[in-house]
Amino acid sequence: MGRKYPSYPFVGTGAVILDGEKILLVKRANEPNRGLWSVPGGVVRLGETLHSALIREVKEETGLDIEVKDVACVSEEIFRNGDIRFHYVIIDFFAEIKSGELRAGSDAMDVGWFSFDEVEEIEAVDFIKKLVKTLKSGEGGIYLR
Repeated sequence: MGRKYPSYPFVGTGAVILDGEKILLVKRANEPNRGLWSVPGGVVRLGETLHSALIREVKEETGLDIEVKDVACVSEEIFRNGDIRFHYVIIDFFAEIKSGELRAGSDAMDVGWFSFDEVEEIEAVDFIKKLVKTLKSGEGGIYLR
């Protein structure tokens, strides 16, 4: 079964990589959200742990090797056009760069660092704007609605 018009939600994972008040984002090359900025990450494969999926996806999209830390946030994305076109439950983790050279990889049109203020001005997925707002406020809260 493909990811379009699924019978059940897919589990995704993403990396919140920070450098002070800057966040690493990738411009998505595939649907959903093609052309929008988001954290690097992707779908967990059957039998793959959340951490191993995240390490694989970040390497594929950015060329970076990471160390996965604690949960940053949990969100969901449901895309409808009459029926449910896509449905993802996403667990994002804080991560730190261990090694590698930053470059846009297979599922990314571009990759770059953005200040928290810049995130408000770019075309980013909604939950990234909510995440940055939460990070700026220091309020915490794991579930982003």
